[in-house]
Amino acid sequence: MQNKVSYVVIIILAFVCLVLSLSIGRASDVSAQKNVSSLEPVPEQEAQPFGGVAVSSEETKNFLADEYVTSFTLVLKHKNKDAAYKHLNESRDKILTLLKKRSVDSRAYEFSSAAVKDDWKYTNHKKIFLGYVASQNVKVISHSKQDADSLELDLAGLAFVDNVSTSSRLKNAEALEVSVIKEACKKASKLADVHARSVGAEAGKVLSVEGSSMVEKLSSSDSVEVLASIAANLSLVGVENGGKSYVRVSQSENKKFLADKFVVVVGMSMNGADKEMIYKRVSERRNDVVQLAKDLGVAESEIDEESMHLFKRPDYEFDSNESRKDAFRAAQKITVNFTAKAAAEAFLDGMVGMENSRVLAARPVLKNEDSLRVQVTNIAGKKAMSRAKAIAEGFGGSLGKVVSVSNKPENEFGRTGLGSLNGALLRKARGKSAPMVLPDADFPKPGMNIADSVSVSAYLAVTAEIE
Repeated sequence: MQNKVSYVVIIILAFVCLVLSLSIGRASDVSAQKNVSSLEPVPEQEAQPFGGVAVSSEETKNFLADEYVTSFTLVLKHKNKDAAYKHLNESRDKILTLLKKRSVDSRAYEFSSAAVKDDWKYTNHKKIFLGYVASQNVKVISHSKQDADSLELDLAGLAFVDNVSTSSRLKNAEALEVSVIKEACKKASKLADVHARSVGAEAGKVLSVEGSSMVEKLSSSDSVEVLASIAANLSLVGVENGGKSYVRVSQSENKKFLADKFVVVVGMSMNGADKEMIYKRVSERRNDVVQLAKDLGVAESEIDEESMHLFKRPDYEFDSNESRKDAFRAAQKITVNFTAKAAAEAFLDGMVGMENSRVLAARPVLKNEDSLRVQVTNIAGKKAMSRAKAIAEGFGGSLGKVVSVSNKPENEFGRTGLGSLNGALLRKARGKSAPMVLPDADFPKPGMNIADSVSVSAYLAVTAEIE
């Protein structure tokens, strides 16, 4: 009897819960309906019409080259460092004799600074020292393809010459670039008109345009390729745009200047089992190097001595023929600043034959690099404006005021470049670099071991209005 009562109570309670849940559900539905209906209707946003047609075009033209630049490297190897350096000097003299025989003007060739490096190879996971490699880069200008080919033939007979190549170039490249840019703009305008008419519309004025150009120096060719690339947005007739028209261009510029300071970095090192002995030997060699610089008129303030580094050599440095007893190394670097190239060359000559030491770097620098960079930037600005003017005129307008200038490769349109063409321009050097481009000015004949000039570069991205 008691169990039956319990079952009845449970059934009643379950029925009550069901009724309550249904009531709550209906109340929730009503509340939700009230909440929804109380919300204000969301106004539809007015569509912002895109009034324009986007196109891109490229124009390429080949022009007959009027200059040819032959590049090559002098490479001499020897187990003895002094012998490698001596053979490099002898080889350089042979090249100078060859150029004189060919009546090449001293303004039409350039030698880079010489370099002497260790020559290694790896065998069975061991680093084996082979000797030294002395090298120097050379560039020569020829005024005809026949002269350039003849020079290559002469160089082919010299065993110490490597990496010979000739590229063609134009003296009036800038003017030809402007003409190709205008052709690319005309092509873009025609293309925009075709696209617009295909959908029953008509192309209007240019809204924004970005362009770049390049002179491609072709190897072993009689011609030079000039390329221009354009990406433009043009309005559609009858569609509101209300904005101004803009053109954006970028320009990299590189100029060479005669160096007025020459920096030579010397490294001294010695291996041995006795740490005290090698420390003293390297100290003696450091004193010899410092005295050599002072004898050439270098002030003590222009000689920077780093602290000596005394350490245990790592296992991978030992080759199969070297005794493991020379477990320690003492090393030190000295930097010497010269104001005269002749003194720097005399110092380099004095380093030949000096044991336990080697020239790590010999480079020309500029004392007034910042002011010279201003000059290069001004040249880049003028060229950028010339190209912007060509683009504006190519679309039937004229160049208006400049609205932004930047030295960053990224542009105001949110892109980093127009494909490979602009990318190639942006990869140009933006700081000083070792001189490898032939000088435009009448620089002196290069000396034996260190270059005469320094390359200074600048980059500008300019955005201007089109009127």
